Amino acid sequence: MEQALSFSALILAGGRSSRLGGAPKALLTDGHQTLLENVLSACQGASYRVVVGPDSLPLPRQVLITRESPAFSGPAAGITAGTRELVKHLAPEAQHQHWVLLLSCDLPRAHKAVPVLLAAAAHAPLQVQGFWALAEGITQPLLGIYRLDSLTAAFNRDTAHASVRRFLVQLAPQEIPLEAAWATDIDTWEAARAAGYSYPAP
Repeated sequence: MEQALSFSALILAGGRSSRLGGAPKALLTDGHQTLLENVLSACQGASYRVVVGPDSLPLPRQVLITRESPAFSGPAAGITAGTRELVKHLAPEAQHQHWVLLLSCDLPRAHKAVPVLLAAAAHAPLQVQGFWALAEGITQPLLGIYRLDSLTAAFNRDTAHASVRRFLVQLAPQEIPLEAAWATDIDTWEAARAAGYSYPAP
């Protein structure tokens, strides 16, 4: 019998949302779920779900939260904070066999992409350290899955205001082709409206 994949999710939600005029993109809603709730629900089955963002975010009780240091110092610093939180909960000997879904909070089609990433990790040879999505010929650093020990080692340093890709390329991620719509993120109000999301009325 095939052993179930051991994995957690690290969701980045700490940005300034400057292209949305400062409206927290994690809290944009389609009338049923916020973007953050949508991504969290796509990660059901994870041993742990860690959100990196302000502690004012409304989260289910079982979801862990931490913050990059300093605040607003970028997604690479968010990954550093998130992996440090995860390793508190997992034995060192289990960390190479444990995978981490690395996701931004603004992926409206995360439920389509996540099963593909999990399937790739479940059948990965031991030497493969991670996978990232490839959509329209462009790799997506914040839509991937990586071995926890490899991800932790790559980001266990000063990563404030640094490029995520600079650290992830050290892991030589394998490319996972996805439909462009599955990898679309929301950075502008135009993209939000196209995906059916808006800021909730006061």
